[in-house]
Amino acid sequence: MSLTLATLVDRLGGRLCGDPAWVIAGLAPLQTARTDQISFLSHPKYQNQLAASQAGCVIVAPAFEALASRGRSVIVTEDPYLYFARLTRLWKQTQQAVQGPRIHPTAVIDPNAWVADDAVVGPLCVVERGAKVGSGSVLKSRVTLSEGCSVGARCILHSGVVVGADGFGFAQHQGQWEKIEQLGAVRIGDDVEIGANTCIDRGALEDTVIDNGVKLDNLIQIGHNVHIGAHTAMAGCVGVAGSARIGAHCTVGGGA
Repeated sequence: MSLTLATLVDRLGGRLCGDPAWVIAGLAPLQTARTDQISFLSHPKYQNQLAASQAGCVIVAPAFEALASRGRSVIVTEDPYLYFARLTRLWKQTQQAVQGPRIHPTAVIDPNAWVADDAVVGPLCVVERGAKVGSGSVLKSRVTLSEGCSVGARCILHSGVVVGADGFGFAQHQGQWEKIEQLGAVRIGDDVEIGANTCIDRGALEDTVIDNGVKLDNLIQIGHNVHIGAHTAMAGCVGVAGSARIGAHCTVGGGA
């Protein structure tokens, strides 16, 4: 499927100044874009790159329309970065490769698990007894969803994610450690994305909760009984100790 500027503006909005029939051959940064590719300017500090860019179309804020439109098409929008984010999703939809099986033949799904009819479970995944995977969610390769844990709708779990390993709970007795069985689970809301090799431990008595819209990067450790509020984002290698409470719309930097 070809993606023209007319199609793009019809789907995503914005004001087009240029040829509506122009076909987008690809997306690229300003400094490397070719004349058949589209790019964006999201911050004034990159306006020098805009002047030198070969991009055939640039997504810009109103303040940069005059500068960007010299010899090229422009799409004017109040938030170019958000517009470009939505463009990447539209581009992936239009360029989607032929799909493989919805449930990969190497995936292991317990008969007592539940997977929505339109969910995707990738190679070598494990979905254990009583686990649930909601509508439109995607489990990439080697994801483990342990017993009793749930993933909401439209989630993406990247390769190597482990949801529902035992929390780190032990009682000391006479110089030795005795295991505390972890009897809770993990509940993941809707529209959550979890990066590769991130681990989320099940609760000791109550569930560990990842609320709607949370975004977790790669190599994050979430301890047992944690509650992360809606639309919070965490960058790579964050560690969250057991029973921590993190509110909604928080941002946590890498390694915190």
